[in-house]
Amino acid sequence: MRAAVRAAQNAGIQVTIATGRMYRSARRFAAQFHVQAPIICYQGALVRNPISGATLLHAAVPGAQAMDAVAFARQAGVHVNAFLDDKLYMEADTPEGQFYAGISHVPITYVDDLRQTVAGGATKLVFVTDEPEVPALLASLRQRFGARAQVTRSHPRFAEIVRRGVNKGRALAAVADGLGLRLDQTMAIGDNLNDLELVTTAGIGVAMADGDPRVLAAADWTTGAYEDDGAAQAIERLLQARAKAPP
Repeated sequence: MRAAVRAAQNAGIQVTIATGRMYRSARRFAAQFHVQAPIICYQGALVRNPISGATLLHAAVPGAQAMDAVAFARQAGVHVNAFLDDKLYMEADTPEGQFYAGISHVPITYVDDLRQTVAGGATKLVFVTDEPEVPALLASLRQRFGARAQVTRSHPRFAEIVRRGVNKGRALAAVADGLGLRLDQTMAIGDNLNDLELVTTAGIGVAMADGDPRVLAAADWTTGAYEDDGAAQAIERLLQARAKAPP
């Protein structure tokens, strides 16, 4: 993958990352791949330059919805994380919380009352439970919040809430505009449902072969599975097409 990204960068193609991760977590990957362009974090709620730290976009969940999300978690007995000022907040030390922090490699800030912490808003909230429980959890969240917030899934064990209208596709538009590019000059690669708007917004939308069926159906074409380094295959295909294009 690193070789494919470097080849794209050497060809003058801007490469970035679009993730549900926190900025502090995503920045590590940006550094590994020498990404210079603004990176998309928190499902598109935050777009920030990994070099200068300048913020291009930040769309937080309003306080009322954030507090309601915490109330829902308490009523349902589900662990919930809140994200504010690029910090991870939890109300209790649980196996679910430790699982999230472990894969994100970020420290936990514990508070007595998470509702009070998010009263002024939160960048994102994540509910963590066992994988078989997530579909029902997503349905309950969509029923409760309706059009008041965006509900999505980024991991088999996670259900997430971001501000209404927030998604990676909208964030991609902000990145492209900042770089002076048209959307038809962009390509995006995704697999999970939280990548759907990213894939449909980009000029070329690419789905991983093992991705969510809805992402596969919406993509312009399909690349290899994650285990087969499908993202690198997609970049190589793009470079080959550019090399064959008439001057």
